[in-house]
Amino acid sequence: MIEPPRQRLAETLMTTDAAASAATPPSSLSSSSRPLSRSPEASARSTARRRFLAVGSNAELMAARETEVLLCGPAGTGKTRTCLERVHRDLRLYPKSRAMVVRKTRVSLSESALKTYETQVLSPNSPIREGPTRKFRSIYHYPNGSELVVGGLDRPSKLFSTEYDLIYVQEAIELGLDDWQSLLRMLRNFRMRTQQIIADTNPSHPKHWLKRRCDAGDCRMIAASHADNPAYVDPETGRPTPKGRAYLGKLRQMRGVIRLRLLNGLWAAADGLVYESFDPSVHLIDPFPVPEHWRRFRSIDFGYVNPFVCQWWAIGPDGELHLYRELYVTKRTVRSLAPEIVALSEGERIETTVADHDRGDRETLAELGVPTVPAIKDIETGLKAVQDRLAIQGNGKPRLYLHRGASVRTDPELLAANKPASTEEEFPLYLKPPAGGSSKSASELPIDADNHGMDAMRYGVRYADLPHHRSLVWL
Repeated sequence: MIEPPRQRLAETLMTTDAAASAATPPSSLSSSSRPLSRSPEASARSTARRRFLAVGSNAELMAARETEVLLCGPAGTGKTRTCLERVHRDLRLYPKSRAMVVRKTRVSLSESALKTYETQVLSPNSPIREGPTRKFRSIYHYPNGSELVVGGLDRPSKLFSTEYDLIYVQEAIELGLDDWQSLLRMLRNFRMRTQQIIADTNPSHPKHWLKRRCDAGDCRMIAASHADNPAYVDPETGRPTPKGRAYLGKLRQMRGVIRLRLLNGLWAAADGLVYESFDPSVHLIDPFPVPEHWRRFRSIDFGYVNPFVCQWWAIGPDGELHLYRELYVTKRTVRSLAPEIVALSEGERIETTVADHDRGDRETLAELGVPTVPAIKDIETGLKAVQDRLAIQGNGKPRLYLHRGASVRTDPELLAANKPASTEEEFPLYLKPPAGGSSKSASELPIDADNHGMDAMRYGVRYADLPHHRSLVWL
C-alpha cells in the first residue's frame, strides 16, 4: 500500500475548456474570448478528455508564486500534465499574456509535452488546436489573445528575442545553467500577476547544478510522489490503480541508480560508478554539422541478443572526440547491418573502423564494404583513457563529447525491457562490482552487463589516442 496523498493544498478539478473559463473574471473576457457553445454530446466528449485533479505536490505547483519553481520526482507522477495545466489555466485567466513551453531540443517536444497538451489538456474541439501539426507547430493562439510559444534551445534565436510571463521547461536537467539564466531574462511581459519559470524533471546526480540551485534557495523544489497521480494511485485509498500497478511494476524491474531516481525519486549517484566524472550538462551537447575536414572513424562492438553498437566519431581541432552518430540495435545480423552502416556513412571520409575481434563478423563486414582493424581491448588501460578524456582540462572543457540524439533509432525491445538503448544511457549503469570480490583483478574491472556502448567507446578512444603517424585505412 502506498502512503496516502499529502494535504491537498489546492485541489483542482478541470473538466472542460468552459470550466477553465468559468474561473476567469467576466471583465477579463472579451466577446471573442468567451468559450464556444457546444452540444451536450460535444461537452461529454470534452469532459472525458479534460478531467484533471491536482493533489499533493501537483496542487502545490498549481498554487506556487515563486519566480523559479521545480517539480521534481519519480517517473509517472503527473509532472508534465500538471505543468501544462498550470500554463493553460494562466493563459486563459490573463488575456494577451504570453507563455512558452521549451525543452533542450525542439524535436523532443512533439511526442512528449505537446502530445500531452493536445490529447489531455485541450478538449478535442478546442479552437486552440487550429493550426499546424505538433511537429511543425511554433505557437498556439488563445481566443482571448494569449499565446503559447513552443521551442527548443537548439534553435534559440527565435525564442530569446521576445518576452514572456510564464515559461515551462520540460526535463530541466537537460539544460545548462546558462540556458536557465537566459530564460529568466525573458520574463518581462507583465501581463500575469507573476513572472515565473516552472519546470519538471526526474532527479539526476546530487551535484547537478539544478539541485544545488534549489539547495541554495534560488529555486523552490516541490517533491513529487506517485501518490499525487490519481491515474496511478487512488487519492481516497492510497492504493495503486490497475494502471498504477502495471507502471510501478515496470519501474521496480529497474536496477541501480536508475531505479533510485525513477522509482524512489532520489538525487542519487551510483555507488561504484566507473565514470564518476561524466556529467550530461557538460559532456552531452547539441548536434551540429561536423566539418568536412575533421578526421572521422567508426568503432564497433558486436552483438545479436545483446546490442550491436556502431559508433561514428569525429576528432575536432583540439583533439577532442565527438560521438555524432550511433547504431544501437538487437536481433540484427552483421550481414543485414553492413549496408546500413555504408549508407549512413555516405559522403563522409571514414579513415578506418576499429572493431571487436570476432573473425567471422569482421570478414562479413569486409565482404560488404566495411573493412575493419582489430580494436585495442585492454580494459584497464582503456578505462583510464576514457576517464582522462572525460576530465575537465585546463581550458575548462573535456576532450570527449556525445551529441544529443546521436542514435539513429531506438530499439523497441530494449525500451520494453527497460534496458539502455544508447551509449548515453549506459553511463549511470556502468558500475564496479561491490567490494569483497573473489579476486583483486576481477574486482577492479566493471560489471560485465549493459556495457556494449562503453566497450565501443573504449575502442574508439584507444584508437584516437594512438600516435598520428599510425598507418590509416581510408574507406
